[in-house]
Amino acid sequence: MKLEKHLLSILESLHDAVLVISKDSTIVYVNTAYSVQFGVPAHKIVNRKLSQVEPGARILEVIKTGQPLINDYSYLHSLNVHIFANITPLLEKGELIGAVAIMKDISEFYGLQEELNKYKTYSTKLEEQLHEKIFSLLESHAPGMRQAVNVAKKVSDSEATLLLYGETGVGKEVFARAIHEASQRGDKPFVAINMASLPESLFESELFGFEEGAFTGSRKGGKKGLFELADGGTLFLDEIGELSLFLQAKILRVLQEKTFMKVGGTTTHPLDVRIIAATNKNLQELIREGKFREDLYYRLSIVPIHIPPLRERKQDLPILVNNILGKLRITYKKQITVTQEVYEIFERYDWPGNIRELHNVLERMIAICSKSYFVPEDIPSFVREGAERGENITDSTVQSKTNKMSLPGIIERTEREMLEEVLKTSRTRTEAIQKLGISRKAFYQKLKKYNIK
Repeated sequence: MKLEKHLLSILESLHDAVLVISKDSTIVYVNTAYSVQFGVPAHKIVNRKLSQVEPGARILEVIKTGQPLINDYSYLHSLNVHIFANITPLLEKGELIGAVAIMKDISEFYGLQEELNKYKTYSTKLEEQLHEKIFSLLESHAPGMRQAVNVAKKVSDSEATLLLYGETGVGKEVFARAIHEASQRGDKPFVAINMASLPESLFESELFGFEEGAFTGSRKGGKKGLFELADGGTLFLDEIGELSLFLQAKILRVLQEKTFMKVGGTTTHPLDVRIIAATNKNLQELIREGKFREDLYYRLSIVPIHIPPLRERKQDLPILVNNILGKLRITYKKQITVTQEVYEIFERYDWPGNIRELHNVLERMIAICSKSYFVPEDIPSFVREGAERGENITDSTVQSKTNKMSLPGIIERTEREMLEEVLKTSRTRTEAIQKLGISRKAFYQKLKKYNIK
């Protein structure tokens, strides 16, 4: 069989559209598949100039350059379709005489791709909304707190070990839970343990678990430890600064090797948990005193996050009160509002117990309140008295300083003292910049201004 005689039959048998043009762009042939796919009968297009029908057709470029276009994508305006094509020049005795394009209509695929992109965009927006909802309890107007929340958001989806530090009651566990829920591990367990409450004699069995028969009176079948219970999720080690050096060594070994062994066991188990540690102590001070291992500190504080005390973010009191009362109203079945007088007293009080103390005070108030709103008399006396003392101290201090120094001088002195204090309690200058919530440039300008080395 001579293939030349059956060339048209071969082209007509193809399921892909075929278009052949001459060197002057005249359309000399289209196969049946072309007419079917694009709805254009052959007699309406053959012998017409393609340069007039579709001036931007990619096959015209092949005519100009003599170079093929393989796996080429283009959009045909005259047909309103997206196509995928292989276009090659036609040569006769080495001379270009035309070009042929074998095409697929990919409009449906392109449409599906656009729909997929829309769903991806929608999914991204939903994830962002979910992210914001997860961190809604940490909403703040205070620069220091907003800095801490921004860092938490950035690292939530990583595997970095975090160290949360701040005073008792600032909400370190709330931070840890938000980070966990916003991470890829969010659908896995979140296990929290207060290290200060764990007796040294039970440390290993509680954290690592034990095998059956590991010791006299041990539970039949053994017991899963907290590391195993948190498998795939997050383990929150609160009050990590309370651990003895002996127990710190055991934690360090597990973190380094990423495996653990049950008490009484002989096999190691892989560690698949994210560690978030927290402390209300100055670990660097403990390191200098020989009470905390420096290697463990660096292992835990890949990303340190300082959570400011409530006295430094009193502008957040309305947000915090609203969040806490939202739950207490359901528990106590009371719809109680807060008057401006109450807020003013709250703002003058220093809240040494931080958010935990605020929660305690609000629960006490809602439990005894018989009205639909709080009044100053509902506030515990120690809060009212503390607010009065704070107001008196503030007034006398400001008056005394004002007599001796101008307002710019007071501001500069306060700024210098804050810089010196933050530098003392920070491991690095980058950490100090993060705590202060200012730019690196502004930080170094202030160091130069106050001649702080």
